[in-house]
Amino acid sequence: MSKRPFIIALVVTLMAIIGAGIWSAWKSLRKPVGPLEKATIGIIHLSFTGYPVYVALEKDYFKDQGLDIALQYYPYGNLVLDAVIRGKADFGISSETPFMHTVLNGGKIYAFATTMTAKKHLAIVARKDRGILTPNDLKGKKIGVTTGTNGEYFLDTVLLLHNISRNDINIVHLKPEQMVDTLMSGEADAIATWNPLMCKARKMLGQGGSVFYAKGLYSPFFAVSARHDYVHNNPQIIEKVVRSLIRSCEFIQNNSDKSREIAARYLRTDPSLLNELTATYHFKISLDQSFLMTLEDQSEWAIKNNLTECTTVPNYLNFIYTDALKNAEPANMTIIK
Repeated sequence: MSKRPFIIALVVTLMAIIGAGIWSAWKSLRKPVGPLEKATIGIIHLSFTGYPVYVALEKDYFKDQGLDIALQYYPYGNLVLDAVIRGKADFGISSETPFMHTVLNGGKIYAFATTMTAKKHLAIVARKDRGILTPNDLKGKKIGVTTGTNGEYFLDTVLLLHNISRNDINIVHLKPEQMVDTLMSGEADAIATWNPLMCKARKMLGQGGSVFYAKGLYSPFFAVSARHDYVHNNPQIIEKVVRSLIRSCEFIQNNSDKSREIAARYLRTDPSLLNELTATYHFKISLDQSFLMTLEDQSEWAIKNNLTECTTVPNYLNFIYTDALKNAEPANMTIIK
């Protein structure tokens, strides 16, 4: 009888050793063999667009796929995609509006994943001391916006919602970094911008500010893009990026507090600010039909408002690369071809 506990303990110990060996072997298989492949991702400086990338970098998800990713910062999405088109960055993350403009301008570019959507990413923040208490009070006012971005599309959406034409307001082009200071100095009566700038302006005005949203009519997508030639020459890198970002979004969904701490460091902001904001964001690597429809709707808007020389809406199926997501997470690819 005395041998039985010894035998059981021995078996348990052997199983633990074998299990540890299997785990170690599995981990070694996950690690890349040879040098890491270098690639660059352009993102908007101090913007939520880089959120999943920050987490993927911090958690070494790119390295696990054999990638050495370097960040390049740009003031807004148009400049991100301009860097991609010129070969200064391998990938770029922007909202769908700069991507749409790039396609309309003849850019040979693919979107190969969207990273997140947001319900309250954008807003018009206005000064009450300028008599702006309701959206209708925007008539005749000076409104700052970064033209060519989804901020401009959002502004037109809010105006349309309240039967206000572009001719009824004075649009002032502002760089993102000029937004808050211009509003606070009174050089603009209102600004149309995105988080975290929008939230900062709202908090600084406090009770002296009015905030207007699009009431569900527009929620932006954020897409990862690359040139046609880069995608065709490096399909394996594209898939590795997608797999890395899938893991990142899963981590964000399951570890909200930790992911906010990571993002706050890159965004140079207080994590408590992100507690409020991230509740309105949905992180998921996907390509779905609503993304395609948004691109088509915005193209019609750009053509109608003479923001492009194009006269017809492109076939965006020629500018969306689906193979990487099909291989990595086929259930998240629902675009109808």
